[in-house]
Amino acid sequence: NMAQARDMLQWYGGLYTCLVTGVSLGVAARAPVPKLVVVPILAGGFMLTNLADMAYGTKLVRVVKEAENILANERSKLIPPKQSSFIDKYSTEQRNHFNHINAVSTYWPSFVPFHYQAHDPSPNPETQPKEPSSK
Repeated sequence: NMAQARDMLQWYGGLYTCLVTGVSLGVAARAPVPKLVVVPILAGGFMLTNLADMAYGTKLVRVVKEAENILANERSKLIPPKQSSFIDKYSTEQRNHFNHINAVSTYWPSFVPFHYQAHDPSPNPETQPKEPSSK
C-alpha cells in the first residue's frame, strides 16, 4: 500500500501542480478564470494530503489500530460469510445477530429491472396461502 500510495502521490502531485500553476498564471495574467475551478483545487488538496499521509505518515498504523479496535470491541458487527474457514470461531448467537438484515439487492424497488425477491428459508405460516380443507 505504501509503495502504491507513493507512486500515486507523485503522479497526482504532478497533475495537481500543473493545475494550480495554470490557474495561478491565468489569475496573474488577468485572464478570465472560471470560479468553479476552486472545487478541484480544494478537493485535490484534500486528496493529496490523504495520499501523503498514507505514503509518508502514520495512516496505515492508525488503520491497523482501528481494525484491532473493531475486532476487540465491536466484533459482533464483523460477522464473516458462511463460507469462510473461521466462521466456527463465532458463536451461534453472534452469527444470528444480523439475520433480520437482507442483501442490498433485496432493497431495490420492484419497478427496477434487476429486482428479485429474497428467498426466506423460514416462511411465516400466517402469510402462506391456506390449503382448502377436505371434509
